[in-house]
Amino acid sequence: MLSQITFDKLRELCLDFPVAACLVDRERRFLAANREFAQLIGFSGDHLIGKRALDLCGPEIDARMAHDFAVFDAGGQVPNHELHFADRVHLVAIRAMRSAAGAHIAALCVALTDITERKQLECRLATANEQLRDANRRLSEAARTDAVTGLWNRHALEELLPQEIGRSRRAGVPLSVLMVDIDLFKQYNDHYGHLAGDEALRAVAQAMREALRHPGDLAARYGGEEFVIVLPDTDAAGAVVVATNVRAAIRAVAIPHAGSPTGIVTASIGIASVADISRSAEIAQIRTQLIDGADQALYLVKATTRDGVLLHGGDAEAGPF
Repeated sequence: MLSQITFDKLRELCLDFPVAACLVDRERRFLAANREFAQLIGFSGDHLIGKRALDLCGPEIDARMAHDFAVFDAGGQVPNHELHFADRVHLVAIRAMRSAAGAHIAALCVALTDITERKQLECRLATANEQLRDANRRLSEAARTDAVTGLWNRHALEELLPQEIGRSRRAGVPLSVLMVDIDLFKQYNDHYGHLAGDEALRAVAQAMREALRHPGDLAARYGGEEFVIVLPDTDAAGAVVVATNVRAAIRAVAIPHAGSPTGIVTASIGIASVADISRSAEIAQIRTQLIDGADQALYLVKATTRDGVLLHGGDAEAGPF
């Protein structure tokens, strides 16, 4: 048996405990509450006794307490959980208080720890982490993007092309590559200046973007006035159609070019395609086959007609303009 002095000390300790705590009966009336809890809901401790949680804390809290009684009655446990109350965030711990005979749940002991500052810090940290991830994404994208045209740069192409080759090899689908070169671009720069040359490159890049219809198609600036377009799941015939559309789109921009026989900026396009990549084929080998094949086809176009399209191992096509 505790002495009265000891009991009074324990009661005083509970009243001053820095965690809001209360005891409620099955009708959700307050049997006891410490000062921290009374301060939380704006009442003095003495005035809380006998009052209903419904009246002081609202229907949502009252319904939650009723639910918790039902959980304990069924032999379950109520896990610690967060509660937004009185503009603060609290971690709530609830324990069942049994009757003297231990036959039923007579009351609930509820303790609320204010974790508002911790949640705010977590929120700030989460925001900072997201901002850092976003900055890293932008930095990574900037490192892979050509500054003049906004297309992927060669570094990105050397990363993405092997991925597409691997995907085509696994799926057993064709893959094609276009090598696009702006005709007589040195003469264009010499005549109009490099600033105008950059504007022309941007216009050509935009025309290529608009000519590509498949979501998986990607265009990259390979260097200088040369571009590479990768066409996943596209066979040789389909690649010729795309190349013809790209050539026409560049012509349609009608950028004046005094040094060209056509009077406008045009492009020569070489095509290479693989229909079925062997499972045993090396990715580097297929990459070389595609890039070198498209480059060889491009060389033949520029050495003959210019402003044309040629499939590696096929015949050049200029088209009616």
